[in-house]
Amino acid sequence: MKAKLIFSFVAALVISFAAYAQEPTADSLAERVVITTHDGIVRVGVIVSDDGREILLETENLGKIYISKSDVKTIRPFAESDRIDVTGEYQGNDPFSTRYYFTTNALPIRKGEDYGMLNLYGPEVHFSLTNNFSAGIMSTWIASPFVGVFKVSIPTANEKVNFGVGTLLGSSGYINNFRGTGALHWGMVTFGNRRSNLTFSAGYLYVKLGTDNYYEEPGIYPVVMNEFGGYDYPNIPYRSEKNGMAKAPSFSIAGVTPLGNKSSFIFDSMFFVASQYRNSSTWHETYDGNGMLTSITISDESGYEKFSALVLMPGVRFQHREGRAFQIALAGVTVFQDGEVNSFPLPNCSWFFKI
Repeated sequence: MKAKLIFSFVAALVISFAAYAQEPTADSLAERVVITTHDGIVRVGVIVSDDGREILLETENLGKIYISKSDVKTIRPFAESDRIDVTGEYQGNDPFSTRYYFTTNALPIRKGEDYGMLNLYGPEVHFSLTNNFSAGIMSTWIASPFVGVFKVSIPTANEKVNFGVGTLLGSSGYINNFRGTGALHWGMVTFGNRRSNLTFSAGYLYVKLGTDNYYEEPGIYPVVMNEFGGYDYPNIPYRSEKNGMAKAPSFSIAGVTPLGNKSSFIFDSMFFVASQYRNSSTWHETYDGNGMLTSITISDESGYEKFSALVLMPGVRFQHREGRAFQIALAGVTVFQDGEVNSFPLPNCSWFFKI
């Protein structure tokens, strides 16, 4: 009797193991997949079987379902940025998770998540060239100026801490005959994941407009009274010099956090401490004992003009469709110069789309 009980127990274990081995559950397989059908329905689960005609998919909310292979548009691995709500419903992913409003974070643009962006001022596109290196182009609707964008992401052993370096290289384009140039080089550190993160950045900006600045040659020049009782100024020579380069250390704090399944709060900011060399002249009049103007003395007042600018860009991003998002930012700019403070709004809307 005892031997029969042991045999029955062992047989039950063997049968159960065989059934388990023939039809594995979601927990026994390594990775979930995201299946999108031609009618736009998205399912997440583990592929239990694929006979070439149908896929048997084990999902969290519906159990096992069959999907015809002819209905399948794409199959891809479940990514870190994919979202599933508490009911098991798929909420999409965020291929735009490396971007805030203007600045970026240290997370890389992953393969297959190249994206474009349409702003009120112009378009831009960004591509993943390798696992941790991306490049892009930004411009205006008149295709000038234009800026090249390059970013290198540096992951660490802690997946929630990432470093990165980036650069913007710009030209005025056909405006001002390509003479205007500029660049912004920066480094950054990002804490968090693709859905919720905070980034600190620091960099250096320099811009040279390449425009001519005409001003009077310093010196002392005599003045002659004309026949109408006024004064004739001599042909004071002018000289032309290019406007000096503007230089500015830059700093940024930016972040994103979910507001719900299909929206996120975005905060972006930039602070510049700028200086620019400018040429200028000052006139000084000289009079004789009779109060008659006799000469003009021109002195050179060239030097560095300093100012600071703070840009705050809070906004909300909405993503109701896979590979599409809309973002609105109620930005504002504050300029500090010569003890004066001037502010003005700079709202903007952006449309993201996966390429």
